[in-house]
Amino acid sequence: MGAPADGCSTAPGYAPGANSNTALQNHVAFFDRDSDGIIWPTDTFYGLREIKFNIFWTIVAVIVIHGGFSYVTWGTWIPDPFFRLKAKHGSDTESYTTTGEFDEKRFNYIFNMYSQPPHNALSFREGVRMLHGNMDAFDPFGWSAALFEWWASYYLIWPKDGYVSKDDVRAIYDGSIFYKIAGRKTPKDSN
Repeated sequence: MGAPADGCSTAPGYAPGANSNTALQNHVAFFDRDSDGIIWPTDTFYGLREIKFNIFWTIVAVIVIHGGFSYVTWGTWIPDPFFRLKAKHGSDTESYTTTGEFDEKRFNYIFNMYSQPPHNALSFREGVRMLHGNMDAFDPFGWSAALFEWWASYYLIWPKDGYVSKDDVRAIYDGSIFYKIAGRKTPKDSN
């Protein structure tokens, strides 16, 4: 996969035959079992189960993610009857660029702004403050998506001391934490 030439690409950065993935593509690749650049509800279900989400939260997450996010990420006026996903939402930290690259400078800036010194971990409450500070006006969908993602990330890591480490947050962005929790090798480690 490679970065998209324009916003009308098949999926965020999906380009058959290209050989380098963006950070967003790596994040999504764990869930994209058939590597088509589109996330089906079954992809999300099996991916969440593999990273140890219980059945209740997995079903809730699939309904929330695909029921709420499919229409706005699909890019057409006609809703997708299969509730598939293929784009990023607004009201995020902008740590991903519009082409899906990870912006290390922006990530560090946001982390330093909302975490307590020495700026190497975030509490749940600090994460919620971060989301509030990054809300785009008139974007309730983006607000909801960001809050749900922060809750799911915190739930996934569930830090004993109540603070999610900066490295774990970065690993969520690049998708490597999913492979670690599932006990699978990342695709680049397999080659």
